[in-house]
Amino acid sequence: MIDGENSILPILTFDANTDWASLYGIANANALLLERDGLARLIAALSSSAKCVAVEREYIDKDYRDTFSHFHSKRFSTPSSRCLRLHFFDRQVTRADLKEASVNKPKRDAVNKSYLGYSVIRPTKPNCIGRTLLIPSSRGPCSAFATLCREQVSILGTELEIEGFPFISQDVDVTVCAESAVWMILRYFSNKYHLYPETYPFQVVSLTKDYSLGRIIPSSGLYVWQMAEALRRIGRPTLIYTRTRFKDFDHLLYTYIESGIPVLAGLKDHVVVAYGHRSNFSTSFPGSDAIFTSAYNEAFVINDDNGVPYQLLHKIGHVSGAGPQSSKYKFDEIVDFIVPLHEKVFLPAESFQTVVLAILEKDSVFGFKALSPSLQSHRLVLRFFLTSSKSFKKHLGTRKMGNPVVEEAYRNLPLPHFLWVCEISNVDAFSRHEVYGEILWDATRNAREPNGWIALHYPEILVVDMGSALNQQQALIRFDLQNSTTYPVYKNNLQSI
Repeated sequence: MIDGENSILPILTFDANTDWASLYGIANANALLLERDGLARLIAALSSSAKCVAVEREYIDKDYRDTFSHFHSKRFSTPSSRCLRLHFFDRQVTRADLKEASVNKPKRDAVNKSYLGYSVIRPTKPNCIGRTLLIPSSRGPCSAFATLCREQVSILGTELEIEGFPFISQDVDVTVCAESAVWMILRYFSNKYHLYPETYPFQVVSLTKDYSLGRIIPSSGLYVWQMAEALRRIGRPTLIYTRTRFKDFDHLLYTYIESGIPVLAGLKDHVVVAYGHRSNFSTSFPGSDAIFTSAYNEAFVINDDNGVPYQLLHKIGHVSGAGPQSSKYKFDEIVDFIVPLHEKVFLPAESFQTVVLAILEKDSVFGFKALSPSLQSHRLVLRFFLTSSKSFKKHLGTRKMGNPVVEEAYRNLPLPHFLWVCEISNVDAFSRHEVYGEILWDATRNAREPNGWIALHYPEILVVDMGSALNQQQALIRFDLQNSTTYPVYKNNLQSI
């Protein structure tokens, strides 16, 4: 069924007479905008969930208008400056529904619940898929964890909210894979945090113009250091990791993603955005050494501008990269990655790992063998991540921290803006997503400072450095703990998708 076929906002409901071919016809009624390849991508991403599509004609897209003004308008054969925006729903939504939702909150909530997201169709060849934001469940079951951002969308005056990870395909002129990947990360940050401005595709290119070895458009791509520089200039200083240099390369990549930081993952002649993971926590491992939670990881969640959102890039030996929801790449094909850190994070993941393991396993005074008999009886599982102190404290009440003394101490403890956290568990408890304790580390310290930790929490004892909390010399306060229990892992960095 098609409502308002010739209107500015036709609404298609899929039935026996209306399908994706009908959408192709409606989208291209006035001009060819939705290419066959673009339609195939939409079908691959949404065929299992979309039941209704609102086609917003004559849409002025801020990202495409940016590239149009700086490049496409200068061509002899000039494409249109306007786009289509397709809105997808998982049930029939009528024009009356949208009108009523603008003034009726329960109706708006009902419409919002069925909203799958949008995709801008721009008049660029060969890739017409522009700015896109879909909810993760639109692609079907994923059973993964990812960092997401929110965005407000207006349809016929009705404000809807969507949560997902931004996606865009390259237009092969102003943006190729590198610029598209950088744009996705920058749009994520501007949606997620108000202190970062929106950055448009041509602006991404312009961020590296002072370091270009030739013309900047049409683009021939960016080097790793140029992508890193673009992120730095927008307020996210970067670290660059290469597989040949870091033996724990996959683990470090996982650690930053576990910290809720999307990264640029470089492949041979390509780059994707990695922002989540799918792990199998029932996997068993031989030996007796501590297990890092990265060992459970089976796939990274990525956005590849040549594919569809929320693809899974698998570990070797796991699901083959067949089908649109699985990447054709594998872990070992990632040759480097770029981490856009916050300016107040100085300690890198590998340094935190080194210092925290030195305390846990080698320190005769503060190690778990000296202070925690209960942790010695089982094989440890260690989870490393970075988080803000604001978020860490916000979730103390729901987690309870295994003991009321710990919860109260953490609530009243001055903390730096960002913390490195090592959660301590064992195989049995972690299979239930529970932990026994943690080590908190000041992310503004350097790796050579021996007293960078803020708190050591084992089931039997809590040790807090009140001196560093008050900007003084180390002053340790010990709390003996009774009847401690396990408690939930910290989950705020990533969401289940």
